[in-house]
Amino acid sequence: MAYQTLKKTFYADPTSQRFQNHDAEAARRLGDPSTFRTGIALEHGELFCAMPKELSLASEQVIRRERDVSELWGRLPRTARGAFLRSLILDEVVCSNEMEGVHSTRKQIEVALEAGRATRGNNVGAGEATHAPFFELAQLYLGLTGNPMPPQSLQEVRTIYDSVVKGSIDEKDLVRGTRFRTGPVVIEKRGGRVVHRGVEPEARIEELLGDMISLSKRDDVPELCRAALCHFLFEYVHPFYDGNGRTGRYLLALQLSHLLSQPTVLSLCHTISEHKSAYYKAFDTTEDRLNCSEGTHFVLTLLELVSVAQEDLIADLAEKHLAVELLEQRLTNLEAASEERGRRLLGFGAERELFSLPDGFTQREACEHLGVSAPTARKELERLEAKGLLARTTRRPSRYVLTPQAKELLGLSAE
Repeated sequence: MAYQTLKKTFYADPTSQRFQNHDAEAARRLGDPSTFRTGIALEHGELFCAMPKELSLASEQVIRRERDVSELWGRLPRTARGAFLRSLILDEVVCSNEMEGVHSTRKQIEVALEAGRATRGNNVGAGEATHAPFFELAQLYLGLTGNPMPPQSLQEVRTIYDSVVKGSIDEKDLVRGTRFRTGPVVIEKRGGRVVHRGVEPEARIEELLGDMISLSKRDDVPELCRAALCHFLFEYVHPFYDGNGRTGRYLLALQLSHLLSQPTVLSLCHTISEHKSAYYKAFDTTEDRLNCSEGTHFVLTLLELVSVAQEDLIADLAEKHLAVELLEQRLTNLEAASEERGRRLLGFGAERELFSLPDGFTQREACEHLGVSAPTARKELERLEAKGLLARTTRRPSRYVLTPQAKELLGLSAE
């Protein structure tokens, strides 16, 4: 029999002793030697995670699939990996925003990232820069490639939140004068049914977020398990008036980035978005009074979503690897790109097409890719433009895309 929630065991019990049996089973699970206890007291009991066979198998499946992801990832050329990561970041930011009803597009995020690059390139100070919408959130996800540490203090949690929501929430929903909200917040479903009330007052919010930070550092709880439990705890606390979902999912990605590969972590939000019902149901299950704050099914759901993300990623990487191999063969045989720099630039543009970055690349990126000066890169770009293989779409900054002729020669769709 599959591992059941305490609520299901309660309703499946036909005896007159079901209340006593339920309490006894809850106590047994909490006290079992294989259970991971957090010591964190919530409304309906201590948050804990049991270790049934389903969870052991799910954990092993994630680790096994991670090997396949890493093997396929390592076989891609460095430039292709860069393009793929950028594409994943764009999707991740768009999906995380979309889940909270915030409209953003891949184009907006790309513009934000490019604006940030231009700001840094012009040596504009942080206080002087005016960033495009969603810049800070995109930068946070981009920064995951450097394996930053999860927040170590309450102020770091607030700083991350400020970056996540900057420019994307109403002024009335901003927290001012304190680190976290001081008023109540209620989450309702259609019809007005209350499904969650955020923790209050602020002192209790700070206490539980402090517990979350402590839990994230514990080495006596498996890393996948504690990442999931920390994610649940953040959303349970709901420390802000708005933007909790986006902040919580970024914090989840941040913690998972120390155990799982960058592609897996940057694919998770998209998978969560496609399985929203299961994701939100997992929160409801853990918060249900009869489940006594057992987080086992929440952890299991998160691991299943990670596994789905890996499965989709493995299929995508295998497809992209084959496409890159075919592209390299065509580049080698392309007479019009007989010069090495020309081949590299056309390959650079083609890889961006393959990884859903159809807006091309800037002259600055061409310089970085070739490792040459701006005049040298500009000369090669103009040569390819004259041959009808590149087209300039903007001038400030200069941006280039493959022409339909180049796409046809390289076996790419000309649409």
